[in-house]
Amino acid sequence: MRSTIATIAFALSLFAGNAEARAASLADLAFLKGNWTSDRSGFVIEESWTDGQAGVVIGQSRGVQSGAVRFLRFAVVEQAGEHVIMRFKRYNPDYTSWETGGPSVMRLTSAARDRIVFDATDPASDVQRIVYRVRADGAIDVTANRSDESGPYLVEFTLRRSG
Repeated sequence: MRSTIATIAFALSLFAGNAEARAASLADLAFLKGNWTSDRSGFVIEESWTDGQAGVVIGQSRGVQSGAVRFLRFAVVEQAGEHVIMRFKRYNPDYTSWETGGPSVMRLTSAARDRIVFDATDPASDVQRIVYRVRADGAIDVTANRSDESGPYLVEFTLRRSG
């Protein structure tokens, strides 16, 4: 019995190792393509994602509350060798940037059919991780691990397909 369990455990470890060895690809983001909306108690987030034409996926977001724009975000995701890199900047309604200097940079660190994870390449970034997970109903749960002067916190919302 122990040898059977050990054999199964060994086989699973080989499978997991092979899954991790697979290079990330823009195709891992395919489920994001399209227009999405989330309404969190009157705070509406709209996101649009393109396909990977010419090796680049573009994502844009708008956050609206009480009829006013609260933030804008523009993201570029591209293949960089064996890695998928996302660069983004967030903006206030007057188009001043949240980021000082260059964009925030994240790397795709985990990908499955229904889940992708981006991790920050800079430990000082205010966004350390973003997870997109497809639910059974086709909606996408988004979780962002963020921090500010008060400490770390989570931003969570659910995107549903729109127009």
